[in-house]
Amino acid sequence: MKPDVYSIKSKLVVFAVISTLLPTIGLGLLSFKQNEALINDSVTRELRVLIDNINRQLNKWSEENMLAIRALSTSNTVIEGLTVLQQPGTDNELTDTKQISSNMVDYLYSVQEKLDEILELTVFDHAGKIIASSSNTPEVHKVPEKWTHALLTSGVIAIPPVWNNHFATATVSITFPVLSYDNQRIGAIAATLDIGTFKSKLMEIKKLAAGEITMLDHKGNVLLSSAPNVDHQTTLSSQQWELMQMDEESVTYEGLAYPQAIGLTYLSEAIPAVILVEQNYYSSIQAAWIKLRDRFIEFVGMLVVIITGVALYMGHSIVTPLKRLIGAARSIVEGNLDIQLPIRHKDEVGQLTDMFNHMTNSLRSQRTEILAANQAMQQQNQLLQKLSITDGLTGLYNRNKLNVILAEQLARLKRHHRLFCLLMIDIDHFKNINDELGHIVGDKILMMVATVLLKSIRTIDYAARYGGDEFMIVLTETDLHAASIIAERIRAEVKATCLTLEAHPLPITLSIGITQSHQTDTTASDLIARADAALYEAKRLGRDQVYCVDDAA
Repeated sequence: MKPDVYSIKSKLVVFAVISTLLPTIGLGLLSFKQNEALINDSVTRELRVLIDNINRQLNKWSEENMLAIRALSTSNTVIEGLTVLQQPGTDNELTDTKQISSNMVDYLYSVQEKLDEILELTVFDHAGKIIASSSNTPEVHKVPEKWTHALLTSGVIAIPPVWNNHFATATVSITFPVLSYDNQRIGAIAATLDIGTFKSKLMEIKKLAAGEITMLDHKGNVLLSSAPNVDHQTTLSSQQWELMQMDEESVTYEGLAYPQAIGLTYLSEAIPAVILVEQNYYSSIQAAWIKLRDRFIEFVGMLVVIITGVALYMGHSIVTPLKRLIGAARSIVEGNLDIQLPIRHKDEVGQLTDMFNHMTNSLRSQRTEILAANQAMQQQNQLLQKLSITDGLTGLYNRNKLNVILAEQLARLKRHHRLFCLLMIDIDHFKNINDELGHIVGDKILMMVATVLLKSIRTIDYAARYGGDEFMIVLTETDLHAASIIAERIRAEVKATCLTLEAHPLPITLSIGITQSHQTDTTASDLIARADAALYEAKRLGRDQVYCVDDAA
């Protein structure tokens, strides 16, 4: 049976060993540990100072290159070229595109020749298509589809630091957005930087400190090193890599530059590369201390064996009365609360048993309360889930739920070729109705229209409030002809129902745009855009009518 290191018996053994050894050899052990700690602390401080110096220089190198790339993203040649390419096409569109791309390539070549750190520059349009590059085979092929505010201001690492066989050096690729003069994203520019240019800085720093400096990628592969016997083909073993990442303090291991090294790693803030600094572990003083340490451990080991045997014998007589209490506690953990232990002693164990019985009684009473509270919470969660997908005024699905429904229908269309139709509905002159009759009447009209929509569709269809006075209906497995009939019925029903409301000076009618799903549709925006265009036509033709559009026809 495997011993429990956290048991009272184990703690008694530890206490016995410590209390026996401390009076006799405590002073020598304390002296040895203090000396060893002083050396480790001294080495760690030196390594930290070295890392701080490297990190500052790397941050400076990164900031200079970031500023250069950011400046390129704001250059007139790049911005104007991308702006022209995004304008509507002309008869000379192909010729203009080639000329613009050619101008950009020339510009990128000229910039690259002036900046030693830049190996390659590539310009993308807003859709991620490569427009121009200083290389026939660009390293960066893809840019982010969505740019957060942080990415727009600071850029993004497109390719983390790696050894690049094409350029025969370590590289990192950085992408910055290109914004138009009116602050709209029109593309991106990616630059591949030569990390090898930073090696001169490493060699300068090495002259002022003892030890070797190595930069690694996130897998432990060497990018740069100040050590002459370490190159990009050198790799840390998995054991070495795990050991270096276990603690922020220095560790002793089989080094890269030394057979046995004291090393410290740091993840750079500038680029996602690991800085490794090493010092030679062996010296004359350390070797003597290691020999002394080995003898000390042998002596302590013999004492521990003797003391452990005595402590185990004493611990057995103390632990046995507690086993019954441990077994009862295990039963409670397994869910059995019908436990009542007899109190056989009036000592500390007896007091603990009495408290255990009181705790069991309390748990039994609280379990019923918890079950009731859990049921109430489940009901509340169901209500919150319903509120998160419905509109508070009309009770229809909200816009977020509509987007989910359209995505599901498009996926179903791709898999099973089940067509569906989308209706976009707008209440004509609703702003005037609100102004004339007030928002309370306007809300009543919105609820009335929602009621008509729900009555007019099947259980397999969906109705949602898109926003304001606009509604959406998704008619599953329905073609344009059937959708037009349903839309006409909705329009007539709303018009007739509004006549039963209180007297008002303005008529209430609907304009409805209809579109049918296509196999080429990829996003909900494609359908919504066509439905919106159809709605616009219905309004332009005089409102109070239904208009169908089918771009694929």
